[in-house]
Amino acid sequence: MLHTLLAIFAVIILVVTWWLSYCQRLRARSRRLTMTEPSSNRRFYKRVNRDPEEQYIEGVGYVIGDLSCSYNARSPYIRCAVNPDGLCQDCRHYHKKED
Repeated sequence: MLHTLLAIFAVIILVVTWWLSYCQRLRARSRRLTMTEPSSNRRFYKRVNRDPEEQYIEGVGYVIGDLSCSYNARSPYIRCAVNPDGLCQDCRHYHKKED
């Protein structure tokens, strides 16, 4: 009787272990397929909201703000080093860049 219970217990442990291993492999395969699928990677490269002031500079990338101002931050996120939230038009901190 004891041997039968131990055998049943061992089989149950074996089945549970196999099931957990199988589920782990399925999750890993799903993650791997998601990362290699082209449509899932596009969201990292696509910029949805383009700012009308945004300009592309070779070697730097996209920047926003007035590039003729010496305080321009040359960043896609911040317009001005002095007034980061403000617009360049009618800015009291505007200082024309000297070439």
